[in-house]
Amino acid sequence: MKNLFVAVEGPIGVGKTSLMHRLAEQYGLREERELVAENPFFSSFYADIPRWAFQTEMFFLTSRYTQLRDLGQDARGVVADYHIHKNLIFARRTLGPAELDKLLRVYDVLTEGLIQPDLTIFLDAELPVLRERIALRAREEEVLIQDQYLENLRADYRDYYESLTRSGGNALFLDTTGTDFVHDEADFARILETIRTAAGETR
Repeated sequence: MKNLFVAVEGPIGVGKTSLMHRLAEQYGLREERELVAENPFFSSFYADIPRWAFQTEMFFLTSRYTQLRDLGQDARGVVADYHIHKNLIFARRTLGPAELDKLLRVYDVLTEGLIQPDLTIFLDAELPVLRERIALRAREEEVLIQDQYLENLRADYRDYYESLTRSGGNALFLDTTGTDFVHDEADFARILETIRTAAGETR
């Protein structure tokens, strides 16, 4: 694990940042945290998605690109709570055809040759659990998220996981519905063993 670039992915509220932090503590990894609060459009996004989606996604795309570009060859020993592919997942749900086409063209240019994770961990949880975790972190703008939006993201991330594994990428899918890896050490130990096994497959 100390020599790998690990990305943690999944729908809103599933626990990506929490797992990233625990893995970083466990293995002495560098944390690469997604820049959410820095996005000037994010606070308006869920209140009016059609109006703010393009600005929001473009900011995330360029900031994620800059973060991953700056990692360069130092990405070994890094765990991130995102990867740049998530732009495609969200953009395809929120943008109209013309704006999506623009973003995809920029995405293709920026991601050419960009470093890819050695292991991508996909977290999932059922809707009531996502709602509970979103409420606990108390981001005001996320209260407006619709249930169907969250369910769509769950499906999109599962599709991405399946696509990644079919193409030969090293990926791990974890259903965390009945798991509290933040506060329950036994739960974390079980998840950690599964991650260790998956990480060993990259060597």
